[in-house]
Parts: sequence; C-alpha cells; structure tokens
Amino acid sequence: MKLHPKILLLSLMVLASGCDVFTTTDAEGTRGRGAKAFDPYSSSASGAISLSLLQFKGCAILPNGLPVSRGSLNLPGYPDTCVNLTEGQPLAPPSEPTERFNVTPGSLYFLRELTAVDTVFDQHTNYNDRHAPAVWIRKESLFKDLDWSGMSVGRDEWRSYNNRGTFQRETYFENAAWMLSDDDTFQLDVLDADGNVRTSATYKRKDFLAENAVTGRTRVSWSIVGLTKPLYPGDPMEHVDPDYGPAPTYQTTVKVSLANSTNPFNTFRMPQLTGEGVIRVTWSLMPEKPFLFPVTFVPEQSRDASCYKLDANGLATSERVPCGFGLDQKVSIARPGNGKFFMPGDTVGFRVSLRDGDGNGLHSSDGLPSFNEYMGDKSNGLAYFNEFMLTTFRDVSSSETGFKVVGPLQDIKATYGTYQTPYFAYPNTSEPFYFLYPNAVYLPRGADVMPPTQWAVTLPENAKPGTYAIYVKGHRNFMGERLNRMDPFFFQVGQEKETTYPGRVGNCQICHNGVNSLSNLHHGLSVDHVEGCTVCHTDETVGFMPDVIHRIHMGSRKYEKSKADCTLCHLTRESALRPSMQACGSCHVQVHGAEYFDLKFEKLQNTPNSYGNCANACHAVTPPTQHILPAR
Repeated sequence: MKLHPKILLLSLMVLASGCDVFTTTDAEGTRGRGAKAFDPYSSSASGAISLSLLQFKGCAILPNGLPVSRGSLNLPGYPDTCVNLTEGQPLAPPSEPTERFNVTPGSLYFLRELTAVDTVFDQHTNYNDRHAPAVWIRKESLFKDLDWSGMSVGRDEWRSYNNRGTFQRETYFENAAWMLSDDDTFQLDVLDADGNVRTSATYKRKDFLAENAVTGRTRVSWSIVGLTKPLYPGDPMEHVDPDYGPAPTYQTTVKVSLANSTNPFNTFRMPQLTGEGVIRVTWSLMPEKPFLFPVTFVPEQSRDASCYKLDANGLATSERVPCGFGLDQKVSIARPGNGKFFMPGDTVGFRVSLRDGDGNGLHSSDGLPSFNEYMGDKSNGLAYFNEFMLTTFRDVSSSETGFKVVGPLQDIKATYGTYQTPYFAYPNTSEPFYFLYPNAVYLPRGADVMPPTQWAVTLPENAKPGTYAIYVKGHRNFMGERLNRMDPFFFQVGQEKETTYPGRVGNCQICHNGVNSLSNLHHGLSVDHVEGCTVCHTDETVGFMPDVIHRIHMGSRKYEKSKADCTLCHLTRESALRPSMQACGSCHVQVHGAEYFDLKFEKLQNTPNSYGNCANACHAVTPPTQHILPAR
C-alpha cells in the first residue's frame, strides 16, 4: 500500500521569565499547570514551538514514517535514496523520497525530541547467537562510531505479543560507555540553502527528561516475534507459532531517543527564509556524523486555508481558514432523557470535535479525515494509528487515536490476571475504540473512509451509579512538532451526585509539574486523572501499569527519590500490598529465579498467572522489610 506524509506542529505558552518550572507547591489541576505561568504546550499563546526531529536509517522522516527529500540541496552525508518504513516488513528497497518537512520561519522553537533509528530485519536469525547482532550493533550500524566499550547483555525478556499464545523475546544490550554518559551535548544549527549557519543552539543530554526504553526511547536490542513459550528455562529450541507465520521476525535495533526538554527557555528563532534549508544536529559523542534534517521554510502567511471556522455550536462551517498550532479536543454529550443523568441500559450519544489551539476546526462537520488524507498531508495534522511507526520505529505512543468509555470513576483500579474489570469499559480491551480501525485501511477503499464524528455507547443494564468518563486520545503533527493529548469528558449515571477516583495512587505533581507535567508527556493525560491510565494498561501487550510505572522510574537517572519509599506514590497501604511477578519483576529482575517460570507464559484468563496476587500466599503476611509502606 502506498502511503503519504503529514507534518506536525504543536503548541506552547508565554515564557514568563523568573518562573520556576520545577515548583512543587502547586497541585496540577489543569493541563500543564505546576508553575502556573508556564506551560510549553499551550497552542498559539506559546512563546516557543517544541520541535521533534525524527530520523530512520540516515534519512529524516515525518511522524507518519515517510522519508523526507533533500530537494535541490547539495547535502553531503544525506542519502540519495531512503527506506520507506511504511511499506512493511521486511523493509523495502530504498527509493527516492518526495516528502517535505515544513517549519515556520520567524517562529521561536526549542528542541523537544531527537530520535534516530537504525534497524535490520531477519539478518541475525540464529536463535542462540547474541554475538552476531552485537557485532552489527557495534561495527556495522549507523551508530558504530559511538563508544561501545563496556557493552553487556542485559535483560532477556519475554512478553505476550497478542494474548493468544504468541510471544516476543527481546534481548537488551546495556552499559556501553555512551549510554552511561551524562555530560554530552547536541549542537543544533539551522542552515540556509547555501550551507550558511543562520542560527544555533546547544542542548545538554541531561536537559532531556526521557531516554528510557520503557517509554519507547533509547534502546539497543535484538528481538524475535512469533514464538510460542519455551519448554523450560534456557530452552535452546526455537518454538515457532504456526499461527504467526512460517518463520518468526527477527529485528536488531539501535535507537537513540531523547525527549521532553526540561529547559525550554533554551530557544532559537527559525531564520526568516523561504525555500529550502537544513537543520543539522551534531552530537558530541559522534561529531563526524551529524544528523541532517532537510526542511522547507513556509511562512505563516503562506499556509493554505485548510481548517474550518466553527459556528456557535462548535461545528465546522464551509468557511476555510489557515490552521494554527495545537490540539484542543472537545466532546459534546447528548442530554439524558430525564435531563440530569443517564440510566442503566441507556445509550449515550456524543460528538467529537478536534480543533487547533486557535479554535479552528481540523475536520469537517461530516467526518474526520481519511487514512489517505493523513498519509497525504491533507488531514490538518490529525494522525491515526500507524503500525509501522510502532513495530519498525519502536515508537510506543504512535497515534492510537480514539476513545474509551469507563465508569464509575470510584471503581477504577488496576486489574490483575483477569479481563473482568470491576468497572464498565467500552471497549473492554487494552486498546481504545479507534476512530479508524487499523486493519480497515487494508480493505477495498478502506483508506478513503472518513470516520464519523458522532458515536454512541450503550450502558449495561447493571451499570453502577456515579460519574463516568469518555477518554479521548488524539495526536497531531504540524510544522515540526507532534502533540499527544488525552482528555476526559464526564457524564452521570444513576445519580446527580458526582463521584471521583479512588485515590489509591498519586502525588505525580511532586516531580511532574510545569514543563514536565504529565499533560506534556507521553499520552498527555493530566495528573488529576492518573488513575485512569489503568483502563488501557491492563496487560503486557501494551504495558501492564504496575510493571511499566515502576520500571520507568526505577530505571531513570532523573528519579532522585528513594526507590524503597512506596509512600511517595502509593497513598494507601492496600495499593502497595498487591505484589505480583509482573509488578515486582519490574525492579527485581531475578525475583524467585526460575521457580515460577511457567506463570510468565500463562494467558491472562488462566489462573494462576504472572499477574496474580502473591500477597494471598506470602507477602501480605510478611511485607518486604526493605520497602517503606503507607501506614494504612
């Protein structure tokens, strides 16, 4: 299937000099709060635009995975032909790219993300040979000039690929000298078409919050997809799942990814140019191999009038206007029959409206853009699920655009080893209901379908009373920046009195505030709704929440709190006394050794499994003494 590009832009806010972006005195009540006067993602009100730079096998790519042309530039070191990762696996032969990466001249930017990937498929296919992929990584990859001394084999992880008995095995390579470095720098230069440097900025590696493989960032690994479970620990046989295919997929990857600048005051102004240019990023650890990103300077006044002016009801009119930065998600919910709250068994209708930060509609009133419009740079930056950005580029937050209806809020909590949640969820899976279902694009003319803006979900006859939420997850790519947003919209069921989350976990704003607030990270869900993360992260196919959240923080050099102090995030003793192989294994890699080896490979609906509650057997009776638990 032939795909096309999209470009990305986002939002920022007034840079108030003197404000402390790390203040912990203000609980986050709204998006990007923390330091109230500074939110780096506040649309056209921003003082600077956050810039994301992506590269795949030496070529700049757009956030939809399509490679960027160098145009007429004489650009030594930039390939004449590029791999289009959206053409599937194994990778198709390189071809001449045609896409353009647009930026806005005269606008203030700061570097939010730099990600570069080199990968090969089905080149290292000896199931028991980790040496061959290690040699390619150190001697043949595009990152061979880094200091690989000290590299060792790290985690050897198995995880469910589809909850149907197919597994992925991934071996990580860790502890190379460049991975442990913390004082390296990235010099960003913007050059005109003649190669003259017109502006520059230098960023420190320690300025970036995220470089953790768990969040889809820096990883060096060798993975195999399409296996069934091994028969015993250390089983040397490759057991191929016949339902996956005749052979598993082998992938060896080096991914360098830094994201979420903690110093967005380090800005640069895109030069007042038109036509072609290039952004060059020189890493101090690889100074002879700079990352090159050909750009096209598109003045604001030259933008097409492709967005929609809205009427008084928030619906798109026929009047077209130029798009602005940002993504503002709105949901209008139909009025209940009694005018106050819905009843069990009622159907809840709602309309989704996606807008830029200036209040302009990003789509018509009739429907959302088609997949071909997304890939063809005609969706005003709205992005859909992109499986190749997920599986090939290993981008774990790649455009799962859609919604999920859950409630009541007071019953939401992490589930362990079951698909039966104590709350209503539609859909009752680890994925949202996609506005455009991923496989639909492969149906005849499926890529031309415009998803509707109006949806309806029927509540169960035994729906519990309380406050319910429609979580809407959106992505937008526009003018150099890509933005993730996840917003809840509430309605009442069975009663007028509002209810809220259980309050078992929290305190995220102690570290995540201002520029680092949760609204500005990963999916973009505010700390006020952090307990809502569990409604999707129910198993390891998408990241089991008790595993992922511990692994992110325990493996981060930025986390300076005591890793034994559970009281910082766990607000109740009960929430901390729910150990499992999945949760404890996030920190204690060799927990119990191979004693419970088989549990790792049990399906979620089978009991016992690795999600099961170890507390029932041992750990509630004798909690681990090295952990500081809440008193009650």
